[in-house]
Amino acid sequence: MNTENNIAIVCITDNGKNLAVKIQKKLKEGKIYFVKKKNNEESQEVCNIGNDTYTMKNDKLELTQQNSKNIIRIEQKLKDFIPTIFNKYRYIVFIMATGIVVRTIAPLIQSKFQDPAVIVTDEKGKNVISLLSGHMGGANEMALYISHLIESNPVITTATDVNNKSSLDMIAKRFDGYIENFRDNVLKVNSMIVNNKPVGLFIDGDYDIDTRGFTILKYEDMLNLDKKNNEEINDLETVVVISNKQKLDFESKKIIKLVPKDIVLGVGCKKNIDSKHMKDSLREFLYINNIDKNAIKTIGSIEIKKDEQAIIDLANYLGVPFKIFTVEEIAQVDYLYSKSEWVKKNVGVYSVAEPCAHLLSEGNMIIGKQKFKGITFSAGRVNK
Repeated sequence: MNTENNIAIVCITDNGKNLAVKIQKKLKEGKIYFVKKKNNEESQEVCNIGNDTYTMKNDKLELTQQNSKNIIRIEQKLKDFIPTIFNKYRYIVFIMATGIVVRTIAPLIQSKFQDPAVIVTDEKGKNVISLLSGHMGGANEMALYISHLIESNPVITTATDVNNKSSLDMIAKRFDGYIENFRDNVLKVNSMIVNNKPVGLFIDGDYDIDTRGFTILKYEDMLNLDKKNNEEINDLETVVVISNKQKLDFESKKIIKLVPKDIVLGVGCKKNIDSKHMKDSLREFLYINNIDKNAIKTIGSIEIKKDEQAIIDLANYLGVPFKIFTVEEIAQVDYLYSKSEWVKKNVGVYSVAEPCAHLLSEGNMIIGKQKFKGITFSAGRVNK
């Protein structure tokens, strides 16, 4: 599991600290916060030797805190400290009673679509509870992962999971998918699934999807979606369509479209190309090839274009990363595609758009080079 270097482990007791260290070692990641406000009787003289903290007790120095860059002692109240990290981590693992956590985070909660994943375990590690942002935040997945690592009992309470069914938000998360009116449509579909109301699902392409709870539809079913000749299909109030196409072969008010971000673009252009022309050319490219704009995951070009404003503006317009490739990287694959001596002379490789799309998609090319007045695009698809 990729934890993305973004885990806080919060504990308040010595037993909890021991478990925190165990979890940190198993995860091979995470920063431990040992939150323990000093009482008056704990105000003994302290000193630091190297990275470690010692306290004077009975005329002897005793090691009281072994510090490292990943273990930090916090001398504040928990309710004062947690707001300072709540929105800075993707995952927060609390080792303490659930009631303490609930009271602490209650004023901080905003939305399942923006809150961090909150996981709670007791200080003995008997139960690992997914408390907040189970689906979109990944708390369910992390709770299962930690429980596996420390051999404990995972506690998952989300309705689709306990009913052994899939959910629209988890499908969207898997593919980093775009859904118009995301929140409303996710709540609508998930509610229908857990209440055993039929929800259609049409998969337009090669996607590995958890379909539990959905009614799987074929292409022919979609063509007849609004025709009164199939009782099972006619009973469907909602149909989820998973497709990266701009225009579908069928239309219906029942359709909720989920667009996977699985298309990568290689981009080449002349120097100082106009940004508007770049965007207009992309729109034409997408229209010609029937690709939804929201399906674009990344764009890439050669290092000499790293400051090309039109490409930078295009990435910002799409809201995607702009990946730069070196001449050496492109040269490893440019022989596979059409060669231009002019391009070779000016940038050091025979072509740009196709090799960049190749590198971004690990060779899974779907559209070769297409030219648009000083601009070239090529596309590949990433598999998930």
